[in-house]
Amino acid sequence: MNKILDVSELEAPYPLIKAIKEISSLKNGDILIFKHRMKPSKLIEEILRRNLKYEIVKENENDFEM
Repeated sequence: MNKILDVSELEAPYPLIKAIKEISSLKNGDILIFKHRMKPSKLIEEILRRNLKYEIVKENENDFEM
């Protein structure tokens, strides 16, 4: 299942909280598309800690998608 999580309007720490909640519920084969204003370094650390995969799709000023 694919799900889009757009947290670009939220202030810290809510984007990270919502993203961790979503990645915690992922099942094998699920894809989470994450949209935010900036590169989520802490989220990437959490993804790697959980041995999940990620791909950066877009990285511009004020626009990030993975």
